[in-house]
Amino acid sequence: MKKKFILAMVTILSIVNYSCSKDDNNNTQNADLIIGKWNGVSSTFNGTNSGVPDNTPITFTSDNKVSFTYLGQGNNGQDFNENGTWQKTGNTLKITWDSADPGLEVATFTITELTSSSLKWQSTVDGKILTENFIK
Repeated sequence: MKKKFILAMVTILSIVNYSCSKDDNNNTQNADLIIGKWNGVSSTFNGTNSGVPDNTPITFTSDNKVSFTYLGQGNNGQDFNENGTWQKTGNTLKITWDSADPGLEVATFTITELTSSSLKWQSTVDGKILTENFIK
């Protein structure tokens, strides 16, 4: 009887341990999904077209670096880059910019969708909800 009890406990602990480690691996894989180059496809303020160009490429690297390329929006219509670091916790993405105006050093986004080919997030700008959609 004692051996059956011990065997049952070992079996239960093994199942619990396997379940926990499997969840941890899924969280890691989900975080890894953001790594790569994304291209903006649409952006809206409170559901209305924002007027911001949709083709902004964004690159997230595995060493937590991020680069936004604003196409044709620099001086004389040139492209310009904005660089920083990123941190993802749950569905919150924080980007800390290397060079930013005071008060704008950190941008916070709520990720509403993240798959291997689609990234959607929301942020608040001047009291309005900005929703941006990207594809890989």
